[in-house]
Parts: sequence; structure tokens; C-alpha cells
Amino acid sequence: MTAKKAQVFLEVGMIWGTEVVVTQFSTNGVVEARVEADNCVIDRTTKSGWVEGHAKAFYLGNEVEGDGIYFSFEEEFVTIYANTKIRVKDQKFDTKAIVGGGGKNAKRDAEIAARRTDFDRKDGVVLFDGAVRVADSEYSLGADMLYAFLDGTNSLKRIVADGSVVVTNGTRSGSCPRAAYVKSLGRVTMYGEPGKPAKLADDGRRHSDVEGRKISFWLDSEQVEVEGSTLTVDGVSGGMDDFIGQAVK
Repeated sequence: MTAKKAQVFLEVGMIWGTEVVVTQFSTNGVVEARVEADNCVIDRTTKSGWVEGHAKAFYLGNEVEGDGIYFSFEEEFVTIYANTKIRVKDQKFDTKAIVGGGGKNAKRDAEIAARRTDFDRKDGVVLFDGAVRVADSEYSLGADMLYAFLDGTNSLKRIVADGSVVVTNGTRSGSCPRAAYVKSLGRVTMYGEPGKPAKLADDGRRHSDVEGRKISFWLDSEQVEVEGSTLTVDGVSGGMDDFIGQAVK
């Protein structure tokens, strides 16, 4: 750990520093993680700390940054209070079922942005709150709030997006009040509300729309189920399979 300036308060067990850099090395000397902070206070008694101003963290090629950060080593909890951005390397996003066959299974870099982020490592929950946007080179997802649930190895188990959910890919898009993804089932479900149905739209050469109370997708196939469905295909009859695949109810 290095700092441009630092003060150590032995009686209260606190350390303050400016332009702080913390570097973590592996057992063979390779840099695994690095944190850069404008101003940082660490309370050794409570094993917690506060970053005032901007901070960046780098871990195995991934990046996290934001303004105003609280962290607790003991509680394994982190809160980023403003301007969160997370850049994730080489993530696999299978979106073909969501967007009607246009997605790819390649690994791509992605960025997650939100006003505020809470990460509870003990419970394996990450909350992104306020103007949430997830984007890579193939698609984007926007929502008012997004929960990511992780397992004991920090691998993704489930995602719940809530409030003004929008998914876009090329000419195709989906919108709904709430959506959920369960990794073990390979399923994405879009939920509607009274007066606000879940919708899928294709604004390509043949404009098509489908809406319903609930729309479910299975990512390992083109199967789609729609409850309470309404279909509109401009100028074409019988175009359901071209738009959303098989097994529409």
C-alpha cells in the first residue's frame, strides 16, 4: 500500500491517506488486483473504510469505479454511492432466444453502469440501483434496478431486473415492467402488469409485435412461451415462427 500523504492515528486505530494505491500480488509475484483512491480512511478496529472522491479497482482484467465508497472487510460488504461503472472481460452472453435468433454465443467485454451499487459478498447479492444499463457489442439492457445473485464461488445464479426493463439488439427489442433470468434453467422470463404487458418487437423489413402477461425464453433453444398473447405482423400472415420461434401458447 502506498500513498502520497498519510496519517496514522494509533489511539483510535485509523489510517488516512491521499492518492492511495493498494496492490495485491499472487504467491508467484503476479499482480492480481489494484485499487486507486483519491482519499481513503481505514478503521482498523471495525475493519472498514471509506473512499471520499473517486476510486478504481482492477481485478484479473476487470474494472470497477465509482464515487464515494464504503467497504467492510468483516461484513464483506461494499457500497458505491454514485456513478458506478463495472467493465467485465470475456463474458458469454447468449441472447439469440431473446432477440429472435440474432444473438451470438461469443465471449465479449461488457459494461454495467448504475447510480449506486451494493455488494453483499456473504449473501451473494449485488444490487444496481438507478439508471442501470448493461451493454456489450451485441446488445443492451436497461432497467431502474437490477439484482444479481451469486453462488459461493461468485458465479452468477440469477438476475432480476425491475422497472422499465428494455432489451435491444439490432432491429429487435423487448420491454416489460420486470424480467428474471435463471442460469440453471437457461430461462429468461418477462413479466407484464395490468395495462403494461410484456412486449417483443421486430422493426426490420417485416415489422412484428407480440405481447402478453408473461413471455418465457429458453436460451439453449428457440422455444418461447407467451401467456395471454397478442400478435401483429405488418403485411404478413402466419409470420409467428419467423419472429419468436416455436411453442408459442
